[in-house]
Amino acid sequence: MTTYSRIYGALAAAAFTVCTGAAAQAPMPKLVGEYNLLSSTTVPPSNWGYSKARVSIKQLDDHHLLILLACEWKREPKAVCGDYFYAQWRDDGLYLQDMNTFAMRLYFDPATRKLTIISRGADARQSVRHEVFGTTTAPLLDTALVRRMKREQSNADSKENRRVFGPYTKWDYQENRIEFQRQDLTAP
Repeated sequence: MTTYSRIYGALAAAAFTVCTGAAAQAPMPKLVGEYNLLSSTTVPPSNWGYSKARVSIKQLDDHHLLILLACEWKREPKAVCGDYFYAQWRDDGLYLQDMNTFAMRLYFDPATRKLTIISRGADARQSVRHEVFGTTTAPLLDTALVRRMKREQSNADSKENRRVFGPYTKWDYQENRIEFQRQDLTAP
C-alpha cells in the first residue's frame, strides 16, 4: 500500500510541476494596441470625465506593458490630462503598478477587445468615473491628444523619474490586478 501511495504522490507532484511550468510560459494577454474612448460617465452625474481620450498599450519585454493615457477633461479642456502606468505579467495574472493606482481598476474583455477603467474620486460626493475604450487601428490625428500622448511617453522615458523611482522592473506589482472577462461564462 505504501508503494502505491508513493507512486501516486510522485505522479501528482510531476503533474503539478508540468502544469506550473505551462502556466509560467503562458503568453501575455493580447492587450497591446490602441484604444479610443467610447464612453465616459460619472456616478453621481457630473462633468468629471473625458470628452476625448486615447490609450496606447505597448509591450516592453516578456513581463511588462506600458499603458499611456492621453485625454481631455469635459469641464476643463485646456487642463493637463494624461498618465502612464506599467503592468507586470506573472503566473497568476497581470498586475498594475502599486504606485498611484490605489483608486483605479482596469478590466479587459478579450471577446470585444474593450478596456474599462474605473476611478474613484477623492471628492465629498465620492464620485466614481467609468471609461470604456474600444480598440482602433486608426492613427491618432487629434493634435491635443497627440501632444499629450508624446508628453506621457516622455514622462515614462524620463531619466529623472527612473533615478527617483527606480526602473519599472523593480517596482511593486501586488495590489491591483487587471481583471479579464472569462470566456467560458459566455460560451454556449
